[in-house]
Amino acid sequence: MLLQLALDIPHAGAVRRLLDQTAFGVDIIELGTPLLIRYGIDFISEIRRDYPEMKILADLKIVDAGAVESRLAFDAGADIVTVLGTAHQATLREAGEQAKGCGGRIMADLITARDVDETVRLARTLDLAGVDFICLHTAFDAQGREDSEPIPERIDRVGAVVHRAGLAVAGGLNPRMIERLVPHGPDIVVVGSYVTGNADPGHAVRQIREIIHRNNG
Repeated sequence: MLLQLALDIPHAGAVRRLLDQTAFGVDIIELGTPLLIRYGIDFISEIRRDYPEMKILADLKIVDAGAVESRLAFDAGADIVTVLGTAHQATLREAGEQAKGCGGRIMADLITARDVDETVRLARTLDLAGVDFICLHTAFDAQGREDSEPIPERIDRVGAVVHRAGLAVAGGLNPRMIERLVPHGPDIVVVGSYVTGNADPGHAVRQIREIIHRNNG
């Protein structure tokens, strides 16, 4: 199980300070949508320069122009680019072709799926389409609702129909929730505010890494 750190804070200085304190324990640096909206694709190149050995995910949530937009991110140094799972099949295909040509990967984000049944249906289709990762994502604006927590049974239902793609889980995760998810086998846990809003981000990452270490061991 890998740890992806979602950096959604749209302030470059804050992001750099967070990485100074946390990069030691992170497997994938996610440059979040608000961050990239503010600073643009070139910010990927800056983080690539500073962290040349780390995996970088550009959370573009592409919904159209799959080839053009994904290629911009891959050329800037991204290893993984996100595409909305509800995007047109042509968009997913074109982004996937760019990923293959650049040695990158595509993560399909199911943030817009309306319910569990739609999530399962989309996940099956995306897996057959050949995306590299599928992300079960609770939207920021929906977090805290009674029905918004990533339920382990939901992961099991998706896992039952996905045979190729890696499975990521995102949205309001903390150590308690990750402990619950571990037995259900996600490949990537995406953590944002628990780390980025923590008074001691390094300690927060160590907490999560301990959970991952126990699982991977």
